[in-house]
Amino acid sequence: MDPSLPGRLDALAAGWTALSRLLLSPPSDDTLAQVRNPALLDQWPLSGGTTDRGKALLLQSAEAGEDAGAVERDFARLFVGPAKLTAPPWESVHRSRERLLFEAETFQVREWYARYGLEAPRLNREPDDHIALELEFLATLAERALTALEEDREEDAQELVAAHQAFLAEHVLPWAPGLMDQIRDNAETFFLRGVAELGSGALTAAEFLLPR
Repeated sequence: MDPSLPGRLDALAAGWTALSRLLLSPPSDDTLAQVRNPALLDQWPLSGGTTDRGKALLLQSAEAGEDAGAVERDFARLFVGPAKLTAPPWESVHRSRERLLFEAETFQVREWYARYGLEAPRLNREPDDHIALELEFLATLAERALTALEEDREEDAQELVAAHQAFLAEHVLPWAPGLMDQIRDNAETFFLRGVAELGSGALTAAEFLLPR
């Protein structure tokens, strides 16, 4: 086993989990304070690409006094509505011919989750292919691979690493970088622009962290 693999899996699990939470729902003031803490930003696990710019924007958000209300309004405008969304967070909207929800990509992602005993929390009510759920799934695969290594189940770990890479290649990288660009270009808060840049950096880093 590559002795650096556990550290890389741990970094992926931590990065995907943090990004998933930030993209699933708007943060509270307490969460804002945590995310914008310079000491914690220095420990961001997935460094690459636009990561430094993302950290700088999060610090700028704190300096500008952006609060949870401002971020929540920006979050709704980008991801929720009621007006036309400027950064739709679902894979099928970006990749399907009709640009609609619950298209083929949604059900392909559902099948991936089911293979590992998982399902979207609001099955059949909200699409399975929300960016936050896809990143949470990647985090779960990385965590399970790390656990398998710790328990000397190297064959299981290899299968989980391969699954992580396949899902990343098939269902995240084809559209998530473009989504991050949309968030960065349309967000009105430094905070969400910073999250987008961290996301872009993480996607860049992830391509090189695990064997292909």
